[in-house]
Amino acid sequence: MHLNYYTLKRLSIQLSEKLVDANLISCFSQEKDELILGFLLKDQSDFFIRATLQSDFTALSFPQNFARSRKNNVDLFQSLINQTVDNVHQYENERAFCLGFNKGSKLIFKMHGNRSNIILFKENTTNELFKKKLVNDLKIRSEELERPIHKSLQGYLDNPDYHAFYPTFGKVVKKHLADNKFSEKDHKEQWQMLESIKVQLEQNPFYLILLNNQPHLSLIPFEEGTSLTQNPIDALNQFYQSYHRDFLFEREKRQSSGLITKRINQGKAYIVKTQKELNLLENTIQPNQIADIIMANLHAIKPNLALVKLFNFYSNEEIEIKLNKDLSPQKNAENYYRKSKNRKIELDKLFENLSNKESQIVELEILLEELGQVESVKSLRQTAKDFLVNKDKKKADIILPYKSFTFQGYQIWVGKNAKANDELTLKFAYKEDLWLHAKDVAGSHVLIKHQSGKKTPVHVIERAAAYAAYYSKRKTDTLVPVLYTPAKYVRKKKGSAPGKVFVSQENVLLTPALGPQD
Repeated sequence: MHLNYYTLKRLSIQLSEKLVDANLISCFSQEKDELILGFLLKDQSDFFIRATLQSDFTALSFPQNFARSRKNNVDLFQSLINQTVDNVHQYENERAFCLGFNKGSKLIFKMHGNRSNIILFKENTTNELFKKKLVNDLKIRSEELERPIHKSLQGYLDNPDYHAFYPTFGKVVKKHLADNKFSEKDHKEQWQMLESIKVQLEQNPFYLILLNNQPHLSLIPFEEGTSLTQNPIDALNQFYQSYHRDFLFEREKRQSSGLITKRINQGKAYIVKTQKELNLLENTIQPNQIADIIMANLHAIKPNLALVKLFNFYSNEEIEIKLNKDLSPQKNAENYYRKSKNRKIELDKLFENLSNKESQIVELEILLEELGQVESVKSLRQTAKDFLVNKDKKKADIILPYKSFTFQGYQIWVGKNAKANDELTLKFAYKEDLWLHAKDVAGSHVLIKHQSGKKTPVHVIERAAAYAAYYSKRKTDTLVPVLYTPAKYVRKKKGSAPGKVFVSQENVLLTPALGPQD
């Protein structure tokens, strides 16, 4: 009921006692959808109205002090500055009141939930809106806000619909009526109950109650409610503090903790899945062992076989080995040796991913523990912010061995130097990636990252080749021959110089050298 007509009616009376003959000395916003009005009262003391008009929370509150920030704020309704408040008027049966000023202007507070707004009228014409997106408020006429309703027992007996006589009761009163079996009473008893509730709304103290686990201000007592005060300003301040300190804080804390817990559980599931992959790779026969078995049995393998049974001297049993029937036994063995190298890269990557994920889980568990100890929304948000800053700093501290470019949606990675070339090709390349290099000269290794289910377009290959030419010793040539091949055909011999690799299959194209700005 903090936006209810009866609350605003009582508030308007108290504001009138305070603000008549006061000067408006500041009006500004420094938070989204929040307006601050500062007044100098007759006794030279300050008085503030804070109008919070957010989509999920709308309220009026009255802080004793308010420090304006030095930046990120904007002055509003400046034509009212230094004007004197003549009157405070509550519109009948409407969730709206206005401050009238000595030069004829009116500042209307329309407190309609997520459609709330503050509207400046000059000469009875809408002049300025606080929330400009609520364009229909431009059509409001202040005199139309008055809604006089004639109430009588006979009128109710003729039309027993309490909403027609008391349209501003709201959901707290609706709950009270339901709790007291209003619908089961005869119409005369209903009318008596409605009249009794009206008296309570005009005279009762304010209460803080929970409705659907959310704090509400009420003028009707409930069994689990807390009595606050008869003073509407104090009651609205206590409600505002309770809502922000308890409800919003606990909700945001619960949401943040839930999100972190979800990420921890996802990380643990990833670890379980990765461990299974590692166990599968480690417990199956290794490709280099299959290659050794083939090499030991070259004489026993007939040509054009797709499958052969051979003795596995590593496990002392016969096994079936798949072969490419179009290749010689020796070439099949070479393929298995190459697969062994790729398998090692895959294992190294899985171990690296596993280690990273375990570190992330530790960090998230520490964050979850820290969130459990914070006691305010400000501390909650600062803890999350510090975590993100540290996370970004760790990312920045990681020096990648390549420059990254994007062309037609494809990632193109270019090695930074000879040592980085080795790291790029041996650690960051997958067998489906396309690998490029300027032919027969020193230069950067280049990768086009493979996209699952897609064939790399010719234009992407040509652009990556132009990078390979540019980052090579032949960048000044008119045309540069660049070789390209799937990364699975690139290998490095033990003891070879940094950046030196051998390619078993290749294609070559001629390209001009083009850099990032070309």
